[in-house]
Amino acid sequence: MGLLENLEQRLDRIVNGSFSKAFKSEVQPVELGAALQQEIDNRAETITGQTVVPNIFIIELGLVDHDRLTPYFETLSAELTALADQYTGEQRYTTIDSAHITFDLDSVLETGVFRIRSTAAARPVDAPRAPAINPDLTPQVPLSSFAVASSPYLVSITGEEFKITKSVSNVGRGAEADIQIDDSSVSRLHCAIVLGSDVLVRDLGSTNGTLIDGVRATETVVHDGSIIKIGNITLTYKSQ
Repeated sequence: MGLLENLEQRLDRIVNGSFSKAFKSEVQPVELGAALQQEIDNRAETITGQTVVPNIFIIELGLVDHDRLTPYFETLSAELTALADQYTGEQRYTTIDSAHITFDLDSVLETGVFRIRSTAAARPVDAPRAPAINPDLTPQVPLSSFAVASSPYLVSITGEEFKITKSVSNVGRGAEADIQIDDSSVSRLHCAIVLGSDVLVRDLGSTNGTLIDGVRATETVVHDGSIIKIGNITLTYKSQ
């Protein structure tokens, strides 16, 4: 029996059939699991010889699905977290930390439609960890493995500096962002800065997009002096 079939059966047992009543034509738990696996595969990236995948996931739901699923968020999060960790291990992927899954509301999404945003980062300090299914299968990468000699940073037009201290640093308005920008035009997780042989800026499905030197970008290499615009905020990348 596959991971998704196991997930569906466990969820059904946990809530004594409530999911069969709650979901019907709306978002199904197994759909979330399948999309989560696909997101992991699609975002896999080779860094220093290892295939690194995201471990932080935000599942965005429309108003109807969000309201219906709110009572089940804790159960869904635990089960999907276990699924992500097990799938990552079975595929021999590498993660910076164990999986962390949360749910968010996007009132623009229609019923039955959802979106997953993901990134690779350390779990929030106060986030509980799911029991490991098989810790030997999920290699963890010390952050020092991605260390670089220089100390890059971002600087705003007002002169405020934001140090980039991680291999993957999330920029956004939310509390989970490594570099927090307090502006309503910036998404909770807007973009990520990935340090490696090249430095990449990756848009995380932001509402207002990410512009690199005036060009809207999904994932773009940046250099010293590159101009990064997120929402209404303009930042300059400095390599050291």
